[in-house]
Amino acid sequence: MDLENDFISFAASLFGVESSLISPETSMGDIPQWDSVMHLRLVMETEAKYGVSFPMQKVLEATSVSSIVSLIKEQLL
Repeated sequence: MDLENDFISFAASLFGVESSLISPETSMGDIPQWDSVMHLRLVMETEAKYGVSFPMQKVLEATSVSSIVSLIKEQLL
């Protein structure tokens, strides 16, 4: 599984946008739907989908696609 592309597709469906609008560099605020409330939902849905759990400090720091994918990888290793 290509985790990065899988996460991009997952996030796009959660935000209700096309996957092509999201890249590893996409950050909170780059997409109007990705506000603070949606960020928490994204984190909770990500934890459920991938079977991971993030410390709150990491949740607050991980505000880009690439940083969230990195957190998932850390948890899955």
